Amino acid sequence: MALLFVLVYVLLFLRQLNARAESQALLAELQEAHAQLAAYAQQVERLTLEAERQRMARELHDTLAQGLAGLVLQLEALEASLERGNTDRAEQIAGQAKDRARTTLAEARRAIDDLRVLGASAPEALAREVERFTTATGIPCELELPSQLNLSAPNSEHAVRCVSEGLTNVTRHARASRVWVTITEADGRVTITIRDDGQGFEADAGVPVGHYGLLGLRERARLAGGELMVESEPGAGTTLRMSLPVATEQGEPG
Repeated sequence: MALLFVLVYVLLFLRQLNARAESQALLAELQEAHAQLAAYAQQVERLTLEAERQRMARELHDTLAQGLAGLVLQLEALEASLERGNTDRAEQIAGQAKDRARTTLAEARRAIDDLRVLGASAPEALAREVERFTTATGIPCELELPSQLNLSAPNSEHAVRCVSEGLTNVTRHARASRVWVTITEADGRVTITIRDDGQGFEADAGVPVGHYGLLGLRERARLAGGELMVESEPGAGTTLRMSLPVATEQGEPG
């Protein structure tokens, strides 16, 4: 009987040792998989930023190529009108050419600024977006943000795009006379708030026609593990708020 008890005890002990060995092996595999995932995440981040740079470079090239090609055609038409003595038509074409030149210059500057933003810190890039908006529209925009933001590189890009798209929507739709942009960091989140005193809209009715930038921002927030909120009423202005997770010590969203 005692021998049977010893055998049972030995079997149980061996099973426990095997289970512990299997657990340790699984833990080692999990740690290795985690390290591989972290390396893959860093690689995806680098590729994403490189793809963004290439996209902006193509956009700059296309902007200049298309704009200048159109300008050349207009100048040729202007020359032909002057040769025929059609001064009214020449004056009309000259006005169109000036408008195209201004538009091309503005788009080229925007593309160049976007390229510069990639190398700037998040606060610098956000301040640049606000400065660009005020310069282009003449609408006062009050900015409040910390000197540093604890965001990963992808989420810094999402934050800058949030401000850029939000201010673009103000320009196109709000008819605002004043705008406030506030960025805060608390409780493991960075919150970007864009508020205007414009005409507003029925937020409960969904995104209005033409506000396509809001749809893109919702997708950005989802990909970043954050959320986007829009508050608006007719005649009461609009508040756009994006919340993003801060970066962990490993540089990933928390």
